[in-house]
Amino acid sequence: RFSLFLFTVVLLPVLSGAGLAADDPTYRRTDPVTGQQLQCKNCPPGTRLGAHCTSSRETDCVPCGPGLFTEFWNYIPNCLRCGACSDHQRVVRPCNGTVNTVCECEAGFFWDQHFCRRHTECKPGHGVKASGTPHRDTVCELCADGHFADIRKMHAACVTHSACETDEQLVLPGSRWHDNVCATCDQLTQKGTGTHMFTIT
Repeated sequence: RFSLFLFTVVLLPVLSGAGLAADDPTYRRTDPVTGQQLQCKNCPPGTRLGAHCTSSRETDCVPCGPGLFTEFWNYIPNCLRCGACSDHQRVVRPCNGTVNTVCECEAGFFWDQHFCRRHTECKPGHGVKASGTPHRDTVCELCADGHFADIRKMHAACVTHSACETDEQLVLPGSRWHDNVCATCDQLTQKGTGTHMFTIT
């Protein structure tokens, strides 16, 4: 009797751990029939639990179907549903059974508190210090003296006022929102009469 008992004690742990690699993730479970503590193998990414292991059978894992995934080793009964991108987002990586859908804000938007917001447009006299990305808003700065940001361009940085050419005269000094306006004598007089108009906005 003692020999039979010893054989049973030694055999049961071998059966409960049969087929397990040393680094396979496991979970503990009590066999409802024998009351034995089992070390069951987890299901790999891309699958879910079909049936728990027993003292004579390994864990049964079932592949996730279309539109479903599991990213980690698990023993959950149902795969997770793939996520969908929201407004103003694009798919960076589609759901493939082992990873969820990866989304990113489309051009001109950035992620802020659970939704995509449009990048800030710098005010007149302010230029772009750091361009916006899908994860960060545009950073604006006030243009320093002698610099301007072209208000005709949505995302212009502050740049130095242009210098007039040697044959030009300064007609209108630059400001923080427009460049110096320069012109030659011919442009100003137009054959000696009249006034030349310059558009700065």
